[in-house]
Amino acid sequence: MKDLIWIEVSKNAVVNNLKQLRRIIGGGVILSVAVKANAYGHGIKEISKLLIKNGADWLAVNSTEEAETLRNSGIKKPVLIMGFVQKKDLPKVADLDARVFVYDISTAKKLSRIALKKNKKAIVHIKADTGLSRLGVLPDNILSFAKELKKLKGLLVEGIATHFATDDDGDDGGHFRNQLAIFRNVAKILSENGLDNLMINGSSSASSIICNELGFDIVRAGIAIYGYHSSRYVVKHCKNKKIKFLPALALKTKVAQVKEIEKGSCVSYGCEFVSKNKMKIAILPIGYSDGLDRKLGNIGHVLIKGKKAKIIGRICMNMTVVDVSGIADVSSEDEVVLIGKQGGREITADDIAKQIRTINYEVLARLRESIVRYYV
Repeated sequence: MKDLIWIEVSKNAVVNNLKQLRRIIGGGVILSVAVKANAYGHGIKEISKLLIKNGADWLAVNSTEEAETLRNSGIKKPVLIMGFVQKKDLPKVADLDARVFVYDISTAKKLSRIALKKNKKAIVHIKADTGLSRLGVLPDNILSFAKELKKLKGLLVEGIATHFATDDDGDDGGHFRNQLAIFRNVAKILSENGLDNLMINGSSSASSIICNELGFDIVRAGIAIYGYHSSRYVVKHCKNKKIKFLPALALKTKVAQVKEIEKGSCVSYGCEFVSKNKMKIAILPIGYSDGLDRKLGNIGHVLIKGKKAKIIGRICMNMTVVDVSGIADVSSEDEVVLIGKQGGREITADDIAKQIRTINYEVLARLRESIVRYYV
C-alpha cells in the first residue's frame, strides 16, 4: 500500500545515465557524482549506493552533514565536500576522511592542525574563482595562497578546482572560453611553482557532454545523472548526437475526494478561481509543504487515468484542487502523477520549470526529504 504521497525512482534510468556519461568521458577520468540536496531530490543514501555499485568513483556533497550521511551508510569511496565548512566542523572533515575545497587560509591552517593531532593528512583541493564570483580564490592570489598551503604539514594538496558560469551555453559571448583559459593558466602557474601533478577538477555534466575534449582529471556530474540537462543547448546537443538520458524520478499521490461544485463556486484561498459552470473537482493531499510550487496554481497539470487535469485555485500547504470534469470515473484513492508518466502522457520537471519560470534543479531539489521513496 503506497503512502498518500510517494516518489518512485527508476534505478535503470540512473544506471543508464551514469553509463552514458562514462562512455562520453572515457575510462581514465574520475567520475564524481553530485549527491547534494538529497541527490537532487532522489534520496542520497540509496542513490549513492546505486552509483557506487555501478561505477561512480567519487561522490560530491555540499556539507559535512551530507558527507557524514554517506559514511554512516557504509560508503567508503572518496567524498568531496564542495560547500562552505565552518571551522567548528573541521574535526568532522578529518574524521570522515573527506576531501574539501579550500579558499581561506585561516580555515586551511586550522584543518592542518586538526589533521596533525589525529596523525592524518587532510586532502584538499584549491578552489579557484575564475569568473563565477562564488567561493574561491581569485586568480591573482592563487600562487601566494598555494605557497601558504604547501607549508601546512597536515594537508595534502591534491587538486585545483573551479566552477564554470556558462559551460552549458553555446552563445555566452565567450565567457566560458575565457574562464577556461584562466583556469588552465592558474593550473600551469601552480605546476611551474612546485605544485605539479594536481588533479584538474572543473567539468560539470554540461561541459562533459558538449566539450568532452577538456582533458580534466575529474568530472563532477550532476543533473545529467538524474536524467535532465541544464540548458536547451545541451538538450539539442544530446538529440543531435543521439545520446539518451532518462528522467529517473516520479512524484505521485492519490485522490482524496471527488465532488461536483456549482457555477460561481470559489475554489481555494483567495477565490482566485471561480467556477464558470458546474464542474467536477478532485482534491489531492499534496501541497507546497511537499515541494509543489504555489505558482502552479491555475496553470499546472497532473495526470489522472492517463489524462491531464488542470490545477485550479491556489495550491495550499497540504492540499491541491484539480479539474476532473473531462475525466470519467475518477474515484477516491486513484493514483495521481505530478511528475512522471501515466498512460501515454508524461509531465517532466522541465515542463514544470518552464511553467513557473525556474529550472529543473529547483523542481527536483525542493521535494520534501521525508516523502517516502521507492527504488524500482
